[in-house]
Amino acid sequence: MSLKRINRIRIGKQAGTPAWDQVENFASPPVTYVDLEMTNGSTVELTSPQIEISGQRGDGNTPAGVQGNRDGAPSIEFYVRGLDLSGGAATGVNAGTAAPQYDMLLEQSTGGTIRNTIGADAAAASTRWVINFAGGVVAGMGVQVGDVLGWVNSSGEMEVLPIVEIGATTIRVAGHAANGTGGFSAAPATNDDMYGMRTYAVDQTAGERSHVAMHAQLAQSGVERFVLGCMGSVSFADSDGLLAATWAAQAQDWKTPAEITGEPTFTAFVPPNLGPVSTRGARVMICPSSDWGVDAAGNYTQTDVAKATAISASMDLGTDIQPRTAATGTNGRQGFVCVENACNADIRLYHDGTTANLLAGSSQTFGDGALLEFMGEQTVSLFIQYGTTPGNVVCLEIPCYQANTVLGEEGGLATLDLTGRGYRPIFASATAKVHLL
Repeated sequence: MSLKRINRIRIGKQAGTPAWDQVENFASPPVTYVDLEMTNGSTVELTSPQIEISGQRGDGNTPAGVQGNRDGAPSIEFYVRGLDLSGGAATGVNAGTAAPQYDMLLEQSTGGTIRNTIGADAAAASTRWVINFAGGVVAGMGVQVGDVLGWVNSSGEMEVLPIVEIGATTIRVAGHAANGTGGFSAAPATNDDMYGMRTYAVDQTAGERSHVAMHAQLAQSGVERFVLGCMGSVSFADSDGLLAATWAAQAQDWKTPAEITGEPTFTAFVPPNLGPVSTRGARVMICPSSDWGVDAAGNYTQTDVAKATAISASMDLGTDIQPRTAATGTNGRQGFVCVENACNADIRLYHDGTTANLLAGSSQTFGDGALLEFMGEQTVSLFIQYGTTPGNVVCLEIPCYQANTVLGEEGGLATLDLTGRGYRPIFASATAKVHLL
């Protein structure tokens, strides 16, 4: 059975320890459901195959089969909206107070490591690369190397950069000041808002993660299903000019309302605060060093950063989900475990007709030299920013990215087509990060 033309979905985190003991919880509380606005590309596959009985009864007939295990495979596509917080996490607003509808899905897919930082005002004499703050402000922001910082330029567009160095009253962002690469497009002025973020860092540790319960309703017939103990992976891609994410999951079990007692009911729909994030005008930044020039000890060496013109870009957190087999569990299992995150990313860039190597002489070129380097063993830091409105910005980062690269074509123009994945970086351990601002 496949649920299509779904009218409404609510999701709820099945919190508790151990995670395996929570996979069949559906009651609210302890499960707190939130609405998830989805696209019409969402489906939920629910099956209950019969087990064929072999052998004969002695009268020449084969007995009928019996009901087998129930399985479910939700594939939910939804538009991504950053923090979904009007104005963003600027001065005095903590990103932790703004959790979007899909918060639990990102938390599950990345492993549950979430960081929130607070915004603050810039002080005088900041540069494009080093932002000054008043005494005590940096400590209060709660930032660390590997986080990101946002700033709105004179055109009203937010720019986001990775943080590479922190002082008592300063924060340095990625780029080479002497060579003029990276950094913000201009120096933030006194009292300019510097924006905090909510970051989901991919945790490579295998093991238990909180599962998700889902309440789905069809558009026409009003048929409802409760899909329990779901665990999946999230991928990001362009959908007609909007940034969409797909949560592809497996389910422990599914029930009809008639099969459970005290089932939750739908209340008034709560929509997102902001519109979907556009993929038009996405900013793609590439650094030829892992972790933007930060070494294993956390020391930073200024490294060039190139801003590329991307035709398209996508990323899959690549969470490998496997059942936790248990003879005593419902349907022969007791939830699911995450084995690893592959963190794949595909990017198509225009070939600019040059022959220089990647960032040779601080150039911003992507030609044959860069192509040959990518074809070799080149690893880079990769950063993709979607959206420019505070509170509605999504950034995807892979601190150590290596790609197979071929020469392609787009509308008669040559392209560099990168297909690769993230590896454990030199500094810290997150192979990929999702930043919301």
